[in-house]
Amino acid sequence: MTPKLRLHQIAFSPNSIKIRLALGLKGLEHELVAVDPMDRSGVLALTGQPLTPTIEHGDVRLFGSGAILRYIDANFPEQGPRLFSPDRDGMRAIEEWERRSGEMVSAVGALLGLFLAGTSDAETSAAASKATHERTADLEARLAESPWLVGDAVTAADLTCAPVLYYAAVPEAAAAGSPLHAYFREHLRLGEGRENTRAWIDRCMAFDR
Repeated sequence: MTPKLRLHQIAFSPNSIKIRLALGLKGLEHELVAVDPMDRSGVLALTGQPLTPTIEHGDVRLFGSGAILRYIDANFPEQGPRLFSPDRDGMRAIEEWERRSGEMVSAVGALLGLFLAGTSDAETSAAASKATHERTADLEARLAESPWLVGDAVTAADLTCAPVLYYAAVPEAAAAGSPLHAYFREHLRLGEGRENTRAWIDRCMAFDR
């Protein structure tokens, strides 16, 4: 019997969302284990370190969202689409978007710190929104030509970038049910001229099921 995947996650973390999108896209049965950001003792006992997301799969214990994506793709190649390209150019393109997601996440991190502190700052919000708008210019151009970032199908590039940018395009319904989402809807904006990006975020987030 194939062991079930268990994902230890902080639900609102873009890195945890990334893994949920991959699991949903591939249709893999899994169990979600909530991790308290202020008490990571369970993850520490499991893996010897406090970072999330972490997965359990049989005897495997793995942390690091990039490593987990690669593990899922390598171990479940026949379930759902492949997350990584078999050719060198495609793989390089995916890895470049993975790298760029690290630049995009700085805006989310700055505002998350303010949210957790129970405060806001108009200057920080404006700077984060401006940076997000600027860093998505070529992403918007790419999505005007194709529904996905690399090739003609969803890949790890999409699953990595979309959860970060989601926080700059939080839907009204999500904001109504979550103080965190409401905060980001108010304080982080994609800005004008990002219609393709918004539609792409919706397509990607639909895999979170």
